[in-house]
Amino acid sequence: MTARTAVLLPVYSSQSGLDRSLQSLQRAVGRFDVVIVDDGSPEPITAPLALRDDVRVFLLRLTRNQGIAAALNVGLRHILERGHEYIARLDAGDTVVPERFERQAEFLGCNPTCAVVSSFVDFVDASQSVLFRYRAPGEHARILRRMRLNSCLMHPASTIRASAFREAGLYREDAPGAEDYDLFLRMGQRYTLAVLPQMLTRLAYDPRGLSIAGRRQQQRTRLRLQLRYFDPRSPFSFLGVARTLVAMLVPQAAVAGFKRAGMN
Repeated sequence: MTARTAVLLPVYSSQSGLDRSLQSLQRAVGRFDVVIVDDGSPEPITAPLALRDDVRVFLLRLTRNQGIAAALNVGLRHILERGHEYIARLDAGDTVVPERFERQAEFLGCNPTCAVVSSFVDFVDASQSVLFRYRAPGEHARILRRMRLNSCLMHPASTIRASAFREAGLYREDAPGAEDYDLFLRMGQRYTLAVLPQMLTRLAYDPRGLSIAGRRQQQRTRLRLQLRYFDPRSPFSFLGVARTLVAMLVPQAAVAGFKRAGMN
């Protein structure tokens, strides 16, 4: 019997982070599968075949590092072939509240027009101490307005309807650093998006996680997507483009400080 939810977890050279996430998943409520994609780690990632009697683990290996979008798509194809109804995202090092998957699956089951449901998240340091909590608007219209500025849905805290991937397509590999933003923009045109006003996922916060070069690439991709989905009727479209252009000119340390202040 296929579990209703599959947890999609890409990883690159972070065995300790993966182990922390798997330990958290052992305590998660409900039947689900875990699909790990090792994105060409120099030292291959290891994982058990199962977390419990009712939780299978599938470890897929890429022979070379291809980037997160390609790794996600490898995992997605594996999941879609097996008929899971929902796909829950998680990154190595992140942990979940035990009820997360049940609550998000229940919400999607009660809201058939909704393709993506995320939640509030806590950002934590290496010792799992909470640094700050991120909250986002919960209603579709408010989410779409915020999406004109930047992605307000936390990707690793989201559960996505599998049928929406079949209809809207997989992650675009030509959107480096913003493949989730592109996905949510596309899905927001076809379906509704939602955020549960509950803290269901703890995200590992590493200020060194994205290099300056990586941030610049992410900003360029975000600008390209904002222009692709630009709506001249929305003042938020103009504001979003302006904010991204300013961010590309401001030193990265200042941008990080503003971002963190805005999340508190």
